[in-house]
Amino acid sequence: MPTPEPGLSRAETMLGAVLYLMTAYRRTQCPRIAACVAAHLECLSGHPHVDPTIRDVCAGMCDEWRAAARPARLRPDLH
Repeated sequence: MPTPEPGLSRAETMLGAVLYLMTAYRRTQCPRIAACVAAHLECLSGHPHVDPTIRDVCAGMCDEWRAAARPARLRPDLH
């Protein structure tokens, strides 16, 4: 992942990181990456410099990513 530009805020850097992690998860389906996504979303959902709409979206996605972080045998059946 490239080094963030000096002018970017921490919130923008975190948002970029979570998008990168989501892409990595799509390739790998790794529960550890899903746990990192959930942690980033949780941080973004409470970050004071993030737009309120983005905070709400991030908060709403946390549970889904936490579920993806659980081992496959503990996940609820999707079908």
